[in-house]
Amino acid sequence: MKRSIALLLLTFTAATAHAGSFGGPPPFKNGSPLQSGTDGVYQAVASGTNVTGLFTWQIQNGVQTIGQTNNSWIFFVDGNVISGTTSANVSQDKVAGVLDSGIGSGIPTAEDGTLTLPVAFLVSGSGGSGQFTGKINLNSPIAYFSGKGTLSGTPARTDQIIFISASGASGGVAFGGVTVTPIVIPASTLGGETPFKFRGSRLTTTVSTTTTTQ
Repeated sequence: MKRSIALLLLTFTAATAHAGSFGGPPPFKNGSPLQSGTDGVYQAVASGTNVTGLFTWQIQNGVQTIGQTNNSWIFFVDGNVISGTTSANVSQDKVAGVLDSGIGSGIPTAEDGTLTLPVAFLVSGSGGSGQFTGKINLNSPIAYFSGKGTLSGTPARTDQIIFISASGASGGVAFGGVTVTPIVIPASTLGGETPFKFRGSRLTTTVSTTTTTQ
């Protein structure tokens, strides 16, 4: 009788540990052991030789959002201020991302990607781009993370200022005249790769729905 009770308790313990309740880890969500999963706003502070900066991104329902002010970066490097958009991902205990040069940033799009016409915007880089990789502790509510990255200057290029006017609509899409003005952007003064280290955490599990209107 005692042996039967012991076997029953052993079976119950194994079952509940697998289910993630009594005696076991909580349920996993989007690669995170936290009930909130990986959703939230993440921000990091970067530093290096003549480098100070920060970058941020946000995740909603397990994927990074688009058209949000929280997906951005700005660095001060050797007297130059450069900025752009951040694309990042959290997977298990790793975090990785790309610091885009900001091509197309500042376009006043709605959350569904639509444009309000007329509109004028600059299709241009910001003079630099980069990447970062590190480790993240998803067992902590603040999801502390740290790692290393690099920034690189961009070469000389020809960009465009695009203006789209609204004059009528067809099939729900309104397009009038489109004016494209080329402009020459000189090479970045950053030169080669600029290394940096970063430390950050998840600021909040609540994401913003504000669209980018810079």
